[in-house]
Amino acid sequence: MDLPVTQTAQVDAQSEEWFASYAEPSIEPANQRRRIQHRRSRDPKRQRIRRTHRLNTLMMVASVVLVGAMTACFYAVLTR
Repeated sequence: MDLPVTQTAQVDAQSEEWFASYAEPSIEPANQRRRIQHRRSRDPKRQRIRRTHRLNTLMMVASVVLVGAMTACFYAVLTR
């Protein structure tokens, strides 16, 4: 059950040229981007930065735990 078409589209020449020159993106750049990201993850410089970041985080957590333990000892001695 199709409806009858009563109007036709009017497209000017300039827009028709623009649409003709426009290239649709292909699937390949997404795969290529994924490959580049994967390659970056094996980069030695990036691994070193990640390791340094992990070490800094670990040291921060350790220092918070140490300060908490020292505070607990201080209050334990203080309240005797």
